[in-house]
Amino acid sequence: MRIGVIACDIMKLELDKLLSKTPGITEIIYLEAALHSSPKKMKEIVLENVKAIKDKVDVIFLGYGYCQSLKGIENEIDIPVVMPQMEDCIQIFMTPEKHGEAVRKEIGTWFMSPGWAELGVDMVIKGNHLDRVVKYGKDPIEMAKRLMSAFRTGLYIDTGVGNDDYYIGKANEVCDIFSLTLEKTTGTSAVLEEHLEKARQIAAQASAARATE
Repeated sequence: MRIGVIACDIMKLELDKLLSKTPGITEIIYLEAALHSSPKKMKEIVLENVKAIKDKVDVIFLGYGYCQSLKGIENEIDIPVVMPQMEDCIQIFMTPEKHGEAVRKEIGTWFMSPGWAELGVDMVIKGNHLDRVVKYGKDPIEMAKRLMSAFRTGLYIDTGVGNDDYYIGKANEVCDIFSLTLEKTTGTSAVLEEHLEKARQIAAQASAARATE
């Protein structure tokens, strides 16, 4: 049984807990966060990494949402692929229903899972290509503050990874910089767990088929 995992670094905290309990994991690749800011490049990088491991595994679990470019990527890969069918990691951690409720409550909400909170301002800067403004003599943090002026709430999503005080502290730092009101909600790793189980079942079937050859 051979399961390959390719996932966004944002999900590492949650996935590491789940992968430690999932049999058959043979390949794990975490790709840098904020690739979603360049959707075409992101898809190319994901496919490159799939190509690198696809002959070593029976199934690939993609730890991503669609992120503007990955919808239907399963059809471009010639081995089984399991991937949450949701827009992004925030929906994966909150469920689309709960995410929708939060947006309706306050459209100006900046969502932060533990991974997002830890990367903090860097995610705002990289996610909006503001790191490029340095060469023009501009301050990326000041540019980020202008961009974030449309947001009012910083919503921290507790996904159960532990070390709450640390990650809430990181979320609070983001809120302080961008003048947001920190709020908290409970998230879940159930979507990731469910899809990893699907990948495990596919790998187990492939392993059983090999044993009868």
